[in-house]
Amino acid sequence: MFSRAFFFLAVAWGLVGCGFQPLYGGKAGEEVDERLSAIQIAPMRDRLGQRIHNLLLDRLNSEGRPSSSKFTLNLAASVSTAELGLRFTEVATRATLTLIASYYLTDDRTGDVLSEGIVRSVNSYNIPSSEYARITSEADATERAAREVSDEIRVRLGLFFRNNPS
Repeated sequence: MFSRAFFFLAVAWGLVGCGFQPLYGGKAGEEVDERLSAIQIAPMRDRLGQRIHNLLLDRLNSEGRPSSSKFTLNLAASVSTAELGLRFTEVATRATLTLIASYYLTDDRTGDVLSEGIVRSVNSYNIPSSEYARITSEADATERAAREVSDEIRVRLGLFFRNNPS
């Protein structure tokens, strides 16, 4: 019992000394949230792009579109699938879906690119013999990938604003 308490105390003491700071906590977290909510997301034409756009709207500004934007986020996304598992009849039973999204954030006032990157998500899904089940399974994998990509973009933008307060 004493060794457990000592272990947790040592870990807590180590975290205090390492300079760890939560991304969304305190005054700096409020500033990050303010700046994230001032991002306007450029519209995308295809259905997947619209889904990523809407997920990012929810993640960046829970109150909807910003009334006055200071930044614009531009996105491009592409999806590829590869069939993996094969039966003896050479019919695929499993596939992977890869979603790659590139983004760049620009300052509306100056037009400068502030942050850019590429985010990738890989999801797998079953290929059942029913066509409806296959379509549903692939759509679910696409939805998971879109959520993962939008979450990662939000984290990266949050880190950018946290490290660049001005």
